Amino acid sequence: MWKWVVSMVLLMALSTLEVASAAQGTLPVEIKPTDPNLYYTGRFDMRDAAGPRCQWSGCMVTIRFRGTDLQAGIQESGDNYLEVIVDNTPRQIVHSVKGANVVDLARGLSEGEHVARVMKRTEAMVGMMQFTGFYVNAGGKLLKPQRLARKIEVIGDSISCGYGNEGANEKEHFAAATENAWLTYGAITARELGAEYVCVAWSGKKMWPDKTIPAIYDLTLPNDSQSTWNFASWQPDVVLINLATNDFGGQENPDEIKWTGAYKEFLRHVRKNYPNAVIYIASGTMMQDQWPPDRKVLSTLKRYMQRIEDEMKAEGETKLHQIHFGVQNAKIDGMGSDWHPSVKTQQKMARQWIETLTKELGWNPVTQ
Repeated sequence: MWKWVVSMVLLMALSTLEVASAAQGTLPVEIKPTDPNLYYTGRFDMRDAAGPRCQWSGCMVTIRFRGTDLQAGIQESGDNYLEVIVDNTPRQIVHSVKGANVVDLARGLSEGEHVARVMKRTEAMVGMMQFTGFYVNAGGKLLKPQRLARKIEVIGDSISCGYGNEGANEKEHFAAATENAWLTYGAITARELGAEYVCVAWSGKKMWPDKTIPAIYDLTLPNDSQSTWNFASWQPDVVLINLATNDFGGQENPDEIKWTGAYKEFLRHVRKNYPNAVIYIASGTMMQDQWPPDRKVLSTLKRYMQRIEDEMKAEGETKLHQIHFGVQNAKIDGMGSDWHPSVKTQQKMARQWIETLTKELGWNPVTQ
């Protein structure tokens, strides 16, 4: 049975969480940021001895430890926010203030073993951050993590980042505080299905011809051209590409031959890096045929997608599928900032993808 009731309870809890910042003092037991028992998921750059750096949405560290109190040392370049989940319960949101800080992740837990997950809520354009260490109370200890077997990657734009998903309505504009990668369709799907999650997405990006995700896809840190990602180090079982909203957001629809050609080129690149992955190309949820008038952008996109699938399969591609998330319903599910999907819409998208993966891959939800 799906855990949507639980998800809604957690969502209500999240809305009441306080935003925490710098801690007062440092706990006595230090854990080096490169300790092998720290479980990093997402694209982390390990070149700096001071600690792992990340920039993409949804990058996360999982800390299994024995103790009552936990802190993190963070070097912040921007204005990031972190989601802190302890023992599967949302505990707090941390505002990572620019500069070097030590922040409280948990205080006053019961004696014994706990699992804390710390996810970067905000996207790449908000800034890069670096974990420089972790700290627990006297007598505390870092424990070996329980790693997940499945792996999911999402490639996309603002929808996949969670742009404004916690915004009050469409009249609000972007704010780092209302972007929450933890409550995006990709992250929810990964949690429900017990999968590691990587998100390579940036608001406003396209497939073609400019401001493209393919131009920065190979980078661990998208603003650092030297930070080439090692694809062999992490091989997903499933990849989903949700790029088109910005491509169709101009004065006219993109040229069919050029756009589908660019999409196919990117698919070949993804396939080269991930030879065994099942790949989904997606539409939804901000495009519709009613707007802009006379362009039927959603129907046009679906026709382009069918062409891409047919031509890729003619080349020998055997693990390519489509998924269409539909059009968001503002009356029923509300709307996020600047007409972006609300948390409720993101949850509906996740439910659809979970059902698809269960049916097509035999993946059943797991208890974490």
